[in-house]
Amino acid sequence: MINLNQATLGGLTIQVPPVAEQRAIATALSDVDALLAKIDQLIAKKRDLKQAAMQQLLTGQTRLPGFSGEWEVKRLGDLLSYEQPTPYLVKSAEYDNGNSVPVLTAGKTFILGYTNETEGVYLSPPVIIFDDFTTASKFVDFTFKAKSSAMKILKAREGCAHIRFAFERMQIIDFQLGDHKRYWISEYSKLPIETPSLVEQTAISSVLSDMDAELAALEARRDKTRALKQGMMQALLTGRIRLVGGD
Repeated sequence: MINLNQATLGGLTIQVPPVAEQRAIATALSDVDALLAKIDQLIAKKRDLKQAAMQQLLTGQTRLPGFSGEWEVKRLGDLLSYEQPTPYLVKSAEYDNGNSVPVLTAGKTFILGYTNETEGVYLSPPVIIFDDFTTASKFVDFTFKAKSSAMKILKAREGCAHIRFAFERMQIIDFQLGDHKRYWISEYSKLPIETPSLVEQTAISSVLSDMDAELAALEARRDKTRALKQGMMQALLTGRIRLVGGD
């Protein structure tokens, strides 16, 4: 409401329990807030641990048990082939969550919506989608359609790269953007990357994927706890459910 002010709020009436019950409700909700804060702290810690693991494992500073020997310097384009998204571009922007095919962008939004188009769906994941102008990238392990032609679909070259290793390695590349142009062919694919054997790439990818799974489980727990708090607020703050000891 544009004109919501103190006078308007002051005229509202609400049902209020006794002060002792108010305190009990506030304590219950505060306990959930404390749990949410702990989960958020744990998520932040796990993210920091993964970032440290990426810096160590993806550059060879730390080796997993059983691996040794020098890494070989290769260009990203030696590890990844690219495909233009033209055959997979969505035709209509009429998205609906009831549809089954996600429409992707390599930017922060990632999933723009869901389309009912069944022609021209990309059916060969996993891949990396790469924004040719910003160099942002996303790992995709499901079928999809694309939104923008300013995207490259990157696949691991057989026998050369593990797709997850290549993606994670791209996340720690310090690449400075310059002119507004397409970067994959002109510059990005030519970047030199120290690369271990395919077996070691696979092992590193497995470690980082396990860390991602832990993060996803914690984030799901946080979302569930937030939903629980919202339900508690609706029930306790309206008197629909009373705490033990309430009248």
